[in-house]
Amino acid sequence: MKKAILVIVFIMCTSFALAAVNTVYYGESPRIAVSLASQDPDPVEPGKIVEVSFKLDNQGALAKEVVFEIMPEYPFSILPGESSAKDVGTLGTSQDTATSVFVKYKLKVDQTAVDGNHEMKVRYKISGFDSWTTVEDLTVKVQSKDAILSIEKVSTIPEIVAPGSKARLVIDLKNHATSLLKDIKVTLDLGKSGDKVTPFAPIGSTNEKVIPLINAQSSVPLDFNLVVDPNAGSNVYKVPLDLQYSDILNKNHSKTLTLALIVGVEPDVSVYIDSTKVYTAGNTGDVTVKIVNKGLTDIKFLNVKLDKSENYKVLSPYEMYIGNIDSDDYETADFRLSVEKTSKDKAVLPLIIEYKDANNKDYTKKVNLELPLYSNSEAKKLGLVESSNYSLIFVVVIVLAAAFFTYGIWKKRRK
Repeated sequence: MKKAILVIVFIMCTSFALAAVNTVYYGESPRIAVSLASQDPDPVEPGKIVEVSFKLDNQGALAKEVVFEIMPEYPFSILPGESSAKDVGTLGTSQDTATSVFVKYKLKVDQTAVDGNHEMKVRYKISGFDSWTTVEDLTVKVQSKDAILSIEKVSTIPEIVAPGSKARLVIDLKNHATSLLKDIKVTLDLGKSGDKVTPFAPIGSTNEKVIPLINAQSSVPLDFNLVVDPNAGSNVYKVPLDLQYSDILNKNHSKTLTLALIVGVEPDVSVYIDSTKVYTAGNTGDVTVKIVNKGLTDIKFLNVKLDKSENYKVLSPYEMYIGNIDSDDYETADFRLSVEKTSKDKAVLPLIIEYKDANNKDYTKKVNLELPLYSNSEAKKLGLVESSNYSLIFVVVIVLAAAFFTYGIWKKRRK
C-alpha cells in the first residue's frame, strides 16, 4: 500500500515539473536581445568601410526562422551587392546550445560624416509573429584619423617689435576636424628660443589661454599682450607654442609648434661732411664723409656711392664699401674732388648709402651734402688757406743773394 502511494506521488511531481517547464519555455514569447558586438576599425574614419557585427541573444521561448535587417541612415550605407536583410535561422532556448548568433555587415561611411557616435537602427522578425521589432540604441564610432587643430595665421602688431616696446600677438586657431574640439589650452613658452632666452614677457595676462571648445571647421582668434626687454638684440626669435585639447570622444591630443617673433628697429643713420680740403672753387682736395649709426640696431654691408655731377670731378673711386657699423658708432669715407669754378657759394654732393639692418632688411638713403665754397679773400680771412706774401719772399731772396755776392768780393780782396 505504501509503495503504491509513493509511486502516485512521484508521478504527480513529475507531471507538475514538466508543466512548469512547458510554461516557462513554451508558454512565453521569444525575447531576443540585440547588441553591437564589435566594429572594425574602431573608430572608423569618414569615407572608409567599417564591418559591424551584431549579436542576437534569445532570452525567451524558441524563436523560429528569424530574419534580421539593418536599416542604415546617413552617414552609413550598405555596400553594393550586399542585402540589408539576412536569414538568421532558429534561436533555441537556454536549454539549447544555439541561443546566440552573430550577423555581420560591411558599411560605407560618408566622407562628410562628423566625428562622434552615430546611431545604427536594426530590426528583426520571428516566424509566427506579424510585426517587426526595432532596436535603435546601437551606435558606431566615427572619428577622423587626426583631430587636427592648427595655427592658420600668426601676426604681431607691429610686425617688427622694437626693444622696450609692447606688441599684440594674434594667433588664429583652426579646427580641421569634422566635430568640435574641446578643453583647448594654448601655452606660449617664453623661456626659450633655441639656445637663447626669449626677450618677451606677457603683460596684462599670463602666457596661457584656455578655450572651452571650437566647433568643426571653425576658427578662433587668440590675443597675447607682450613686452620686449629694452636690452633685446635685433633678431628673429623662435617661440615654442604648446597645444593641448580633447576630441568629442574624449581622446586627448597635444602638439608643440613654433612661432617666429621679430625684434628690431629701423636704423637711424646720419650722414654729413666731417672735413674737407676744398674751400674755394677751382681747387682740388679730399672731402671726408662721416656716417653715424645713432640707432639701437647695428647696420651691415654699408656701401657709399657719390653720384657724378657737372660741378666737380671725382678723382678717387666713386663708390666705397664700408661694411658694418655698430650701434652708437661711425665710419668715414674719403673722396678726392676737383671742384669746377663757379660763382656759387656751395657745391652739392649727391650721396647714396645702401645697407641692411640686423635682420637683413634692405635700406637705401639718398643725401645731398652741401660743400661750402668761399672766395680767396674769404678763405684767407677765415684762415682756411695760408696767405702767400710773395713780396716778402722776393726781398729775402734779394738780401740773401746780395750778402752772398758781397761775401765773395770781400774774400777775393783779402787774397
